[in-house]
Amino acid sequence: MVKLTTILICGGSCSGKTVFANLFKHAMVLEMDHFYITKASMKPQPDGSLDYDAPEAVAIQECARAVETLQQGKPATIPVYDMKISDRTGTQVIEPKPDDKFLIVPGIFSFHEPIRQLADLKIYLDTPREIRVARRMIRDVAKGRNDIDTLAWSITVEKNHQKHIEPMKQFADLVIPFSYNPVEFLQ
Repeated sequence: MVKLTTILICGGSCSGKTVFANLFKHAMVLEMDHFYITKASMKPQPDGSLDYDAPEAVAIQECARAVETLQQGKPATIPVYDMKISDRTGTQVIEPKPDDKFLIVPGIFSFHEPIRQLADLKIYLDTPREIRVARRMIRDVAKGRNDIDTLAWSITVEKNHQKHIEPMKQFADLVIPFSYNPVEFLQ
């Protein structure tokens, strides 16, 4: 099998990375979200909270190893991460299909090393803050969180966005102003 062309998609929390990744045809999507570390491994903040929007919350090296394996068309064992409980729940084996030509890796830290050096193309989704916050509200309420907690947490998310994600835009081969928001019509 020929090496899969690897496309990294970076952008802030709720910028549309997964939606955009799923627009590709003949592509395998490796969501970086599966590589969040376990809660037990995380270092609590001074207030006792856990910061899921800092690079230390993700096993970036582990994700890079999976990318290297999948690029060669080989199966990779990756974690299963449950966003509703914010923890790993096991592992799964994933494998490119014979007609896959691309390996797409969406993630807020996908431009961090050593993953960045594995890319053939790096795309940064530059989505306005207000859209990202609104999407986060919808997503987190669906996870059972309340509006007040989500808004309060948005301060930390946006602070980390400025510190850890926005600077990654400089490594992009392509920056897309992405505010795609599909409308679902009720029947």
